[in-house]
Amino acid sequence: MKKVILTVAIACAVLSAQAQKVSFGVKSGLNISRVTKWDGANSRASVHAGGFVNIGLVKNLSLQPELLYSGQGFKYKPLNAEAVTRLHYINVPVMVQYRFIPEFFVEAGPQLGFLVAARQKVGDVLVDIKDSAKGVDAGMGFGAGYQFPMGIGVSARYMFGLTRVFEDTYESNKNAVAQVGLFYTIKTK
Repeated sequence: MKKVILTVAIACAVLSAQAQKVSFGVKSGLNISRVTKWDGANSRASVHAGGFVNIGLVKNLSLQPELLYSGQGFKYKPLNAEAVTRLHYINVPVMVQYRFIPEFFVEAGPQLGFLVAARQKVGDVLVDIKDSAKGVDAGMGFGAGYQFPMGIGVSARYMFGLTRVFEDTYESNKNAVAQVGLFYTIKTK
């Protein structure tokens, strides 16, 4: 994980040296997540929070790498007992943003997620299930947002997994996460 973060940091430094405009910011919001192809699985609400660098490439087009904590997972009812699976990731999305007008943007791009914890609670029993989950989650995302002139903005994004979450299941279960949140941009260049 350190190598990926270092590579992203070096790429950002090189791009920002040639960029038209560079800004930094923080973001946070609500996650509604689930795992696909899991019989009886329901969505689980959690949060995401972190920071980003927005690097202007050409007019109306920018690159935005982010470093986010993301609470994910799902709920289901095996044998009439409620089970909650909580997956905790450090996600590194790299979104390409296009601004139709200075305030409104659409975005799309890849994401790598690094699993830091995985727990399942069935009734009153809490079990660590990190060993049965994959350590790296690759995905793609798309979204949109609106930024007010004072730097505060709102955004919505949908991330869908490309790799399996659990190794030992016969289904190809993947993460699916809808995000809505607020962000604040600090203009620097």
